[in-house]
Amino acid sequence: MKKKILLFAMVAGLGSLTISSWKTGAAFNVGAECTGAETGLSNPTGCSIGGSSCHNTSATTGITVAIELDSAGIATAHYKGGMAYTIKITATNTTSNTLPAFGFQVGVIEGSTAVFTPMNAGTWTSTGLPTGVRYTPAVAGSFVVSVMEQSTPLSPTSGTGATGTTYVESLKWTAPVAGTGTISIWSAVNAVNNNGVQDAGDLWNTNHAVINEWPARSAVSNVVNNINIKVYPNPTINNLNLQFDNSQSGIYAIRVYDLSGRIIYNENLEVNGSGQLININTANWALGMYEVVMEKEGDRQIIPVVKQ
Repeated sequence: MKKKILLFAMVAGLGSLTISSWKTGAAFNVGAECTGAETGLSNPTGCSIGGSSCHNTSATTGITVAIELDSAGIATAHYKGGMAYTIKITATNTTSNTLPAFGFQVGVIEGSTAVFTPMNAGTWTSTGLPTGVRYTPAVAGSFVVSVMEQSTPLSPTSGTGATGTTYVESLKWTAPVAGTGTISIWSAVNAVNNNGVQDAGDLWNTNHAVINEWPARSAVSNVVNNINIKVYPNPTINNLNLQFDNSQSGIYAIRVYDLSGRIIYNENLEVNGSGQLININTANWALGMYEVVMEKEGDRQIIPVVKQ
């Protein structure tokens, strides 16, 4: 009889530890991928598991979640294969509740919609993370999407928890290889009253952003990087230099594409030797990402450029 009582006490203690570790840390502690990116393995959306181990079981419209893919500090709706970006998650409390701490999860998958077993897209930088943030790889039998999430309750970025308080995280991510196609970023943010328990006073919401690969493969294709040209400064503000070093003589077609694939600069340039320099005025370009495409007799070089 004594043994049974002791066993019960041990099980009860373990249950308390599991619940406590979740409310003070990552959803991974209960094997939950909460972004909504995957529909399989009984994963919840946001914090909607229910029961004593969960926060408010319904999403709250008063917690807004915005997702940005940033390149050199500029938001973009497209990605270039293999390039490094910052994924920025911003949540705002527009309710009358005081919510002085928060947690989050964010993952990136191929395609634009949630699926049963999604494919992870790109790679997270898992070292040098912000304080209180951890990288959690996919866990067999629990969830498929690799996520970044809090490891402890985080403090607001602005405000003290009242209406207008913001909760922001910026994380480094590298885009998948060229040809992957459309991807989507999924995130859940949970703003909490920080009373030490999971209850209806903790409010959350989710969102996702669809990011297309750029440029469209029909716009520029059959890339061969046999042209030796430097493009600088990058990012650019008012002027962009094209330096031809040890380039073969001949006629080069130089085009600059904006995010929609529209040509905003077009010139055929005769190059007579090395060290030739041309300048492109970028003062009137809109902020964002562009691609400089240079072609000569079937060879092509494509260089992404950011206008600040």
